[in-house]
Amino acid sequence: MTVKTQKHIRGYHIAGRMLALIIAVTVFGSSALLAKADERPTAFTKYDVSASGGFAIGITVDGNGNPWFGLGNGSIGTINHRTGALKTYPLTNANAGVGTIKVDDNGIVWFTEGNAPGIGKLNPTTGKETEFLLPTASRGLTPTFLALGKGGNVWFNETDYSDATGGKLARLSPNGVITEWAVPTAGAELEEIALDQQGNLWFAEQGNTAFAPSPNKVGKLNPEANTITEYTSPTPNSRPAGIVVAPDNTIWFSEHATDKIAHLFPKKAVGVTSVVTPIATGATPTISASVNSPATPTNPVTTPSQATTTTSQTTPSQGIVEYSLPHSGSPANTEDIRFDHNGNLFFENDATGQIGELILCEDTATPTIRLWSIPQGKGFYNIEFNENGTVLWISDTAGFGTGGSVYKFTV
Repeated sequence: MTVKTQKHIRGYHIAGRMLALIIAVTVFGSSALLAKADERPTAFTKYDVSASGGFAIGITVDGNGNPWFGLGNGSIGTINHRTGALKTYPLTNANAGVGTIKVDDNGIVWFTEGNAPGIGKLNPTTGKETEFLLPTASRGLTPTFLALGKGGNVWFNETDYSDATGGKLARLSPNGVITEWAVPTAGAELEEIALDQQGNLWFAEQGNTAFAPSPNKVGKLNPEANTITEYTSPTPNSRPAGIVVAPDNTIWFSEHATDKIAHLFPKKAVGVTSVVTPIATGATPTISASVNSPATPTNPVTTPSQATTTTSQTTPSQGIVEYSLPHSGSPANTEDIRFDHNGNLFFENDATGQIGELILCEDTATPTIRLWSIPQGKGFYNIEFNENGTVLWISDTAGFGTGGSVYKFTV
């Protein structure tokens, strides 16, 4: 089975040219960025999914351009991007706690089940649903993010919200074996993950500053060498959250509590490496059937949106450049970050209900930020581009209530 490698690097065609601005060129010897601003009119199209009785979370886009997302009522939903019709798939485990969804090249839907806890798989054509529970020793951990790798492997995190440990990184093989690597930093509270071209798994350690200072790290698991290398963010308590891999294998991550996005150069940054012994356990999948519901209209409404423009300040340190975002006044702002077809970096802001674009231009030493307000947005967003990197889909949990929406934003 061939699968898309993680969603973070799909849909754009710039390879090896996105490194930093002129200041980063000077400091790290990288090439100039070439993305340009696009001043075309923009608009949001809102799809109301409240008829499902749930909210939208963990959005992704399949090869046909249709968005898929979790629904808070124990279902998975998808919208036909041409007709706007919503189709739902009730899960056998209504308390699964769907977090993140991915669709592989064969149209199979993979998702995390935070409450099970485990990984789920759905064949939308046959309705066959398969659930892989975590090994018994890991049942107190919570899978929240996953990535589809080469050879049919599914990678995911196992977050320890008790902060007693650092949690684990895990791989589900096509033959049902779950291999786990324990993260050495206690209180890591693992967030998003991403695979690079060498098969290394990158991850963010958000932590929880309500209980202790954030570990303030991003890390790399080398599954061949069984090592984890952790890099510390230059800004204390920044709470790294979203993470993506650029085509040149440099790393971008959002700093959830500091209104910043950071660019990490692995060959320049200084990390601390630990050897981790993996533990492999055979999973016993549970197979059941899911019957999809009839398509429901979502009454799409399109609202033109005007961007506001500002600039970003860059702060370089050894191997990392930080880009400032407009101050949100909240410790919970940017998480998801994605590249568009031009190589510009899009982000969502939970605190302000906005979508932002960090424009890394070749013709200026100052990066530009454009912001659009999500019409009637209610809070906590996930974002994902289609394969072409031209249409951004947004899920809105509506505060984890019943009035969630999905938005389409054409860039």
